Amino acid sequence: MRLTPLVWASGIPGQSRAAEPVNITLKPGARPVRRKQYPIKLEERKGLEPIIEKIMVYGLLQECQSEYNTPILPVKKPHSNEYRLVQDLRAVNQIVQDVHPVVANPYTLLTAIKETDQWFTVLDLKDAFFCIPLEFESQKIFAFEWENPKTGRKAQLPTIFGNQLAKELEDWQKENPEITLLQYVDDILLGIKILEDSVQYTIDLLNFLGAAVYKVSKKKAQIAQQTVTYLGFTITKGQRSLGPERKEAICQIPEPVSKRELRAFLGMAGWCHLWIINFGLIAKPLYEAVKGTGELLEWTPECQIAFFKLKEALMSAPALGLPNLEKPFELFVNERQHVALGVLVQKTGSWKRPVGYFSKQLDQVSRGWASCLRAVAATVLLIQEARKLTLGQRMMVQVPHAVTTVLEQKGGHWLSPSRMMKYQAMLLEQDDVELKVTTTLNPATLLPLPGETELEHDYLKTIKQVYASRTDLKDKPLDSAELNLFIDGSSQVINGVQRAGYAVIIGGEELDELEAKALPANTSAQKAELIALIRALELAEGKTVNIWTGSKYVFGVVHAHGAIWKERGLLSSQGTPVKYGELIRKLLQVIKLPEQVAIMHCKAHQFGNTLEVIGYRWADLAAKRAAEQQQVLGIWPEKYEDLKGPPTYNREDDQLAKLLNAKKNKDGRWITEDNRVVVPPNIMREFMEKEHRETHWGVEALMIMTEENTTWAPMPLTIALRALGSLPGEPWTVSKASSVPNSQLSVSFATEFQL
Repeated sequence: MRLTPLVWASGIPGQSRAAEPVNITLKPGARPVRRKQYPIKLEERKGLEPIIEKIMVYGLLQECQSEYNTPILPVKKPHSNEYRLVQDLRAVNQIVQDVHPVVANPYTLLTAIKETDQWFTVLDLKDAFFCIPLEFESQKIFAFEWENPKTGRKAQLPTIFGNQLAKELEDWQKENPEITLLQYVDDILLGIKILEDSVQYTIDLLNFLGAAVYKVSKKKAQIAQQTVTYLGFTITKGQRSLGPERKEAICQIPEPVSKRELRAFLGMAGWCHLWIINFGLIAKPLYEAVKGTGELLEWTPECQIAFFKLKEALMSAPALGLPNLEKPFELFVNERQHVALGVLVQKTGSWKRPVGYFSKQLDQVSRGWASCLRAVAATVLLIQEARKLTLGQRMMVQVPHAVTTVLEQKGGHWLSPSRMMKYQAMLLEQDDVELKVTTTLNPATLLPLPGETELEHDYLKTIKQVYASRTDLKDKPLDSAELNLFIDGSSQVINGVQRAGYAVIIGGEELDELEAKALPANTSAQKAELIALIRALELAEGKTVNIWTGSKYVFGVVHAHGAIWKERGLLSSQGTPVKYGELIRKLLQVIKLPEQVAIMHCKAHQFGNTLEVIGYRWADLAAKRAAEQQQVLGIWPEKYEDLKGPPTYNREDDQLAKLLNAKKNKDGRWITEDNRVVVPPNIMREFMEKEHRETHWGVEALMIMTEENTTWAPMPLTIALRALGSLPGEPWTVSKASSVPNSQLSVSFATEFQL
């Protein structure tokens, strides 16, 4: 078979014979975009000059006047003095109708290579994007500015691009279905079992491309070789590995100094995550560092260690087996530090050869679960990832937890209906998935350790202990309780004002009101119910107690959600501070005060003469009566902080105080004209650091909680703090200060400082 020489790239660019002009549809109401051209060095302009002149000579570019303009970029080719012409079309992408991409995913593309393929050909089409014409009306959208380095003359030129190649290659593939053909944009790979066939089919494909008036780079062609480089990967029979150029390019990146540079590094390293064991675990400090607003990067020792660990892992990355869709797969799953880790393997003889390493961060909801439930979430995540490579082939999933038992017995209590349905469908109703409990996994390889023995682990008991606010908390009455308490909180609008109160009723031979008090105006019912339970637990310190509540919210907090929120740092599933976070934290502390405790939910508005019904009815009425009281004796403090001695002000504090026209009182505190106390930054810094250690919140979360929970009551002994600055260390002042010496300081988190 003879090869047509016209297929090789020369001075004449290719033009697809079969392609029709492409029409680009703009979004309704789209306006022309104009982006200024980036400065281009003279050397770079000289590098682009022959490319642009050649394309203009053959009519692929032409001068025009257009209201559009987007910048071009000269990209120097590796190990060469030549340049590649790249156009920054991000602004254009914002105004054109979205088109679903048909470009193959490199993550799964290589799964099409057969295990028997051992001779490969790689072809790179030249100037593929200029081979497809644009309709006349669409050409102006892709105008760019070009200054000739010799004449200095500027013109606006439309770049004609497109990708018709996949459609045309379908005809060749239909005639040769037994051949492995991969195409990624303008890069083509052929995989064939026999050398002679590899040469023959390569010539046939080249002739096909030549007849279609495509041009192939002869310099880049890799024809009938047993080892080739394709898309930066080294391909040989049965396996693929990272190409040395890709690894070197990543490892030569210096330490980043901005979040943008770190994101670029993570993007390049993340492309190779399939080859890196525990990628997500290693890179976790780096992903944490890029969170938040602004480009200022906080480069911690943990970040530096992770940065160099990733580079070391890249340089020692193993060769992975190519997935053989005729053999079953095994997926080993583990979860560590809220990261799902796994390895997909296939047997080659007696050896389990890795096909890919997986690591995925758990979402905000599942991070707060017990380890057994986190294993369920990790298993579902990695099954989804593995299916991109298994393509429906049977897969044995091995996990160190009985995930089906956990899901069936406890999933309904802790998972939302939609998540429960998804997990059941993924784990229990798929023909290609079989679950098996394995032994302790080797953290280095995620494979079972030798000499394996069955795990002894009561998953359901573990979940119960982790989720409960205390390990011996009951939801059924204790038989020999010293106290039977009934609690309720009330919040109702009286004469246009929302009034609230709570009550604690003690039951025995006769019911009695143990405590009932009013709460500040605008206190919600949920907050009142939390306060009622906290007081009941404090009153039952050192005793065995049964507590009945009519609040499903409070019952859920003590038996499930509170421990989850505490595990997350009092953050919701969206990553925002939970409502009444400090009250919940106090509740989780005081629930340990009784010797034994059982908390039960009692339905409201029941009829009957049982102790539970009568006791709760009494608590409901007592809470409503307390809410009707006009005089509010004090706000409910959720936390106390002792501040020893008068505050110490520095010169900046004194300047701020004078700016606010403040005067020092006899205790050495600056008091403003509107009765506010100036709090030194060192006090706030100490408090905020303590809050951060306990909740692990960042600046933004702490500020949100400050703004949402600032409160004060019309009473002389209480003052509430608010922030004047937006960051810790900036000036802080106190609102509604008391004129009474030695009064209490109620901070915005409803935290009290004892002055």
